Parts: sequence; C-alpha cells; structure tokens
Amino acid sequence: METILLDKALALPPNERVAFAELILASIEHEEEEIRKLWISEVKNRMKAVKERKAKLLDFEEL
Repeated sequence: METILLDKALALPPNERVAFAELILASIEHEEEEIRKLWISEVKNRMKAVKERKAKLLDFEEL
C-alpha cells in the first residue's frame, strides 16, 4: 500500500475521509457496473452539496 496516499487521506477532515472512503468502496467492482457508477455519482453529488453549503454534515460524536 502506498503510505503517502494513506497519510494524505488520514490528514483530511473527518467528513472528507468518510467521502473518500465511500468513493474507494464504491470503486470495488462487486456490484453491477451501473449501480457502482450511480453510487459514485451520488457520493460526488453529496460532496458538492456540502462544499456549496446546500447540505450540512452532522458530527457522529454529537449524535
């Protein structure tokens, strides 16, 4: 495993680490290709909504 990539991923804020992990998991071809593409698109849309302040992330610890 590339430790530089892991170090960079671990340095991300928690919400960005979650989004990154979801993208990585969605990229594993254990699902039908169409479902995988739709899930990756959904994750990207959610990340964009948060970045544009159209959606708000909740802190897991506060829940």
